[in-house]
Amino acid sequence: MLSFTIHDLGDIAVFECKGRLTVEGANALHQAVLRQPHVPELVLDLKEISHVDAAGLGALACLRSWAQATGREFKLMNLTPRVEKVLELTGMASAFTICSARDLLDLWCRFLHRGPCPATAPVKRAAGF
Repeated sequence: MLSFTIHDLGDIAVFECKGRLTVEGANALHQAVLRQPHVPELVLDLKEISHVDAAGLGALACLRSWAQATGREFKLMNLTPRVEKVLELTGMASAFTICSARDLLDLWCRFLHRGPCPATAPVKRAAGF
């Protein structure tokens, strides 16, 4: 069984997923993502995903394709070793953007403070440096 909580961070929607990303839950996740029409960046937090089957992988691939076709960013974060291994074994690991440590820090700051984190904001440099 798959459940998820959607965290609206303004220009980013984070889907905190729990359970099994299988045929039973893949369609529900897909439909929930498609109901975020004005969000330019979507992130799936997979830290509590215990299993992924072929339908789950298909849903991830479909969401990635939809995001590319609509000009959105689609990222995965907090992959469990099991999910990471499935992506590697199927050759799909390189197809997805995985959040970096900097991305994760920015998402946490946005979640906690509802704004970008100063530590991850681009550094502006004066000319000549």
